[in-house]
Amino acid sequence: MRKPNQVQVGDIADLNHVTISKKIAPTKIRYLDISSVQEGFIAAPPIPLFFSSAPSRARRVVRKGDTLLSTVRPGRRSIVYLKAPGEDWIASTGFCVLSPKTHLVHPRFLYYSIFDPAFTKYLVSREKGAAYPAVSQADIAEGIVFLLPIREQQAIASILGALDDKIESNRRRRVLCRQLGLVIVEELTDLAPRVPLVYYASSISRGVTPKYYKDQDTMPICVLNQRCIRDGWVSLNSARLMLPRRREKKPAIAEFDDLLVNSTGQGTLGRVGRWSYREPVYVDSHVTVVKADRQRISPVLLPYLVFSLQSEIEQMAEGSTGQTELSPSNLGSLQVPLLTLEEQKTVVEQLSTLEEMAHHCSIETKILAELRDTLLPELMSGRMRVDEAGRLVAGVLGEEPMEDAQSH
Repeated sequence: MRKPNQVQVGDIADLNHVTISKKIAPTKIRYLDISSVQEGFIAAPPIPLFFSSAPSRARRVVRKGDTLLSTVRPGRRSIVYLKAPGEDWIASTGFCVLSPKTHLVHPRFLYYSIFDPAFTKYLVSREKGAAYPAVSQADIAEGIVFLLPIREQQAIASILGALDDKIESNRRRRVLCRQLGLVIVEELTDLAPRVPLVYYASSISRGVTPKYYKDQDTMPICVLNQRCIRDGWVSLNSARLMLPRRREKKPAIAEFDDLLVNSTGQGTLGRVGRWSYREPVYVDSHVTVVKADRQRISPVLLPYLVFSLQSEIEQMAEGSTGQTELSPSNLGSLQVPLLTLEEQKTVVEQLSTLEEMAHHCSIETKILAELRDTLLPELMSGRMRVDEAGRLVAGVLGEEPMEDAQSH
């Protein structure tokens, strides 16, 4: 197979092409900060602001087809393709905005060139700074990527884009399932009296202090940490491996439908999530596990009573800034709606169905993302035929092979 050309990123993209100033600026903007972008997607919508009160870092103009790359901690891969940004979107200067030179590179092919793990590895090698390791615009511009003929670029962008479009569709469906569940519970609890969370709990316990796995002979087990819990969901992507405990600590093991609450540190403390897997897993000591008393509440409902109370949980923290802690006893005093078992029965089946649909979306998304990440370096380097990848992806998605992919 023909070997693709190699070029510098600066040869095929304009970096930070348009920046606004206070002298020439819009009245209102929607601001994208670094924390809102995760690996391949926007986790939180841009924040509407008056430009006069926006952070000083709100300066990068973005357009359709641009790629956003966080220059801070590039190993976290906060990279996203802007398929249809709003005209008022402004990004933080913590991002590098890559605008494709479209006579040389397809916009989405440029994105996948930057999203390629090989490019991330290069950026990490150029990091500077201990507290906030970052790369410069010059580092990004000097990075080497593969460049194929434009028709092959289009075909690759179409194949990988089909996977990412399905992943994004799954994310939207998952969020919609949760939103519908919240509406159902809100209607049920609107006028309900309040009781402490401990009323519904069979146990409220912090996790374990793990001994992390370091290539020992012992078979490791998974342990969740605070980075796994975000926006009401629990992900295994940031989980670590630890050595098995000699004695089991059951209250520190997350089981199906358990409520998990981040309990340490400003900015992360108060985040809540529901464990949606059938397999139990340990959590570390920075996370609290709340187990439902089935005599008083259906386990699937308990997290829904807490999802909207993150700000109240944050206020329960004790300690100095940066070292805040949430004790199990304080969390147990959180006021939540009181519902009888008869009242709960009216919504439990609906919530279980919605959560099962959301979990299915998560599992399918993980499979599709793994397939994309496997195909990406093979396609970009020319080691895999485009038509072969096209047939594979079409089969997974249950579609006809893409025309562009059939001819390569």
